[in-house]
Amino acid sequence: MSYATLIRQIEAGEGLGYVDARALGAALLDGGVPELETAAFLVAFNQHDPGVDAWLGLHAALAERLPDFAAPSGPFRTVVLPSYHGVREHPHLTPLLALLLKSFGIPVLIHGVLEGGGGTAAAYVLRELGIMPCSSAAQVNAGLLEEGIAFAPVALLSPGLAALLALRSRLGIDGMATRLAVLADVAGEHSIRVTPVTSGAEIAGVRPVLEALGGHALLLQGCEGEAFADPQQRPDMILIQDGQGQRVYEAQSASSAPANLPALDARATGAWIDQVMRDHLPLPLPIRNQLAVCLYAAGYTEDLNQARAITAINGFGRAAA
Repeated sequence: MSYATLIRQIEAGEGLGYVDARALGAALLDGGVPELETAAFLVAFNQHDPGVDAWLGLHAALAERLPDFAAPSGPFRTVVLPSYHGVREHPHLTPLLALLLKSFGIPVLIHGVLEGGGGTAAAYVLRELGIMPCSSAAQVNAGLLEEGIAFAPVALLSPGLAALLALRSRLGIDGMATRLAVLADVAGEHSIRVTPVTSGAEIAGVRPVLEALGGHALLLQGCEGEAFADPQQRPDMILIQDGQGQRVYEAQSASSAPANLPALDARATGAWIDQVMRDHLPLPLPIRNQLAVCLYAAGYTEDLNQARAITAINGFGRAAA
């Protein structure tokens, strides 16, 4: 495999085939590509989308290197929430979405980075809530089965992926490695993965990849690239089930009524989430909408309208009552 040839091919906008992309992904994740060429690949991917076949090949390479996480075999699919950015302009509400789902008895697996790159990472808020990163696949599986929630740091998923993500700040770009991380099917077919993108323009490129992968996923423009909807302005939400995508919510054209949101730091956000869960405070409408989609996709209700009705009442499950 000639790295220079592949780099030129991507930069020319010709894309990559499945076989070449899978081999390249394996080499990148195993640390077999020299640092200069690795940086060149990340820059090239940032400038040109390599195509659906390439993403499928990269996804396959990562899948072969993921640990053996086991989604609980109960009646509901595990909801998987990736967290690979820090937020700077909003409170980080991925932990709120996770605890809301847990209150309905739905297992939740969060995976992502341990630091926020100058912003607030989900890991910071989770720590305030007493949810610490797991150190082994066995600990993740035990957390899902016994506590209904677990947080897997990216280094546990794939040391190679963690190394690629570490280059983001050095290169000043955020592209291929982050997208590969949020596409990762870390919990298998008995799960639904929330797949956030940083801008609405990315949806057109990611949707066909998720449809080709099959399974269950919720695609949305995440708040600052994270797995929760902007609490003041709902984005488009596209639900993929068995390879078929459907828009289940359209983006709001105007902001919702301001919610009683906390300060942006992790301690304030954690304390507010704890109070929301304890006292059943009103939820921001976009979060309630996203919760409804996740409940339906996880198999908690037979249709989306039923999930909407449940979350319109109070948005909390029996375990939180």
